[in-house]
Amino acid sequence: MGIPDEDKLGYLCQQDMNSVETSAHNIRAAIQAVNALMGKDTWVGAAADKWGGDFSGRMSTLGRLFDSYPAEEQRLIAKAQKDQADMDRKRTGAGQ
Repeated sequence: MGIPDEDKLGYLCQQDMNSVETSAHNIRAAIQAVNALMGKDTWVGAAADKWGGDFSGRMSTLGRLFDSYPAEEQRLIAKAQKDQADMDRKRTGAGQ
């Protein structure tokens, strides 16, 4: 049984968003693994402090970006569903 035409864009968009969420989760896990490896004995000195500060800042920015995804996902899914409904109306001649 296939996906009804009226649900196709929303379904495909949801599939894409699930892939984005999985990728973001995997990236967060990799960042946590790197953080776990960094310690006082890993690298010390001014260069290490600078690199660590830069790394923390970049990872914080990346985390905020990932945190913005759920709202954007819902907006994109709603847009895909609206676009599908508009195409369905044009195809069936409804609303004319």
